[in-house]
Amino acid sequence: MLTRVDEAGRAVRGCEICGSTASEILSAYSKGQWPVVECDDCSFVYLAVVPSYGALIQEFAWEKTFAAEKKRRRRSRLGWLDSATRWRTKVGHLIDQQRRRRTLGLTGNVLDVGCGVGCRIPEGPTPFGIEISAALAQQASGDFQTRGGKVIHAPATEGFDAFDDGFFAAILMRSYLEHERQPRLVLEKAFRKLAPGGQIFVRLPDYGSLNRRVMGAKWCGFRFPDHVNYFTGQSLRALAESVGFHYTRTNWLSPFDDNIIAVLKRPRIL
Repeated sequence: MLTRVDEAGRAVRGCEICGSTASEILSAYSKGQWPVVECDDCSFVYLAVVPSYGALIQEFAWEKTFAAEKKRRRRSRLGWLDSATRWRTKVGHLIDQQRRRRTLGLTGNVLDVGCGVGCRIPEGPTPFGIEISAALAQQASGDFQTRGGKVIHAPATEGFDAFDDGFFAAILMRSYLEHERQPRLVLEKAFRKLAPGGQIFVRLPDYGSLNRRVMGAKWCGFRFPDHVNYFTGQSLRALAESVGFHYTRTNWLSPFDDNIIAVLKRPRIL
């Protein structure tokens, strides 16, 4: 939902969950020109002012902001706590791999939205990717082509249009939806591009996590300005179900898990 553009050419958004434009700034979590707000109507937390897609391709490309984020975490006074509990990510990564493989299946066409530098789709399906960063799309292209697929360099809102409706058996959105300024539009397009019964594997930071409550503004899920959505399980469910998906959360049982892992399934019969 793009409500207007400010004098700097940045998108100023309303709530992607309920459509409200009424919100309250969360000063403790905001940073400079990037206000984090909470929707007055449904309590969804998001960045109200976000970079344009053009800025995300160049100035705020993921590979640039990721390097800056690593430095920020090392300088944090609570950085030792994050480092001391990094074991949790290794366990979570193994479980994540297993669930991703089950969700994406062994055959058909599978799409990775925000694919980054390489192919994360397990062997078996024909892999396709969408990547907004020109540099990352170029790096990933060879991996996809060798398996019969390709990478589309474009914002996801445009990249989906390169494929026929019902083309995909499954879609991967791992570490992606938190970056997307139009998540409702993306999920609507994904719904159409999935075959009936197709599934989306989603993994993203959990604003409702215990770690965010403990770490506050130092939480690893805050990244400015490229994390623009701060989902909880409740808000992600509300968005997915409003589009038409069946929502299932599949996290492993750990109080230290910073992420939401979920499967969004397109019903076979609408």
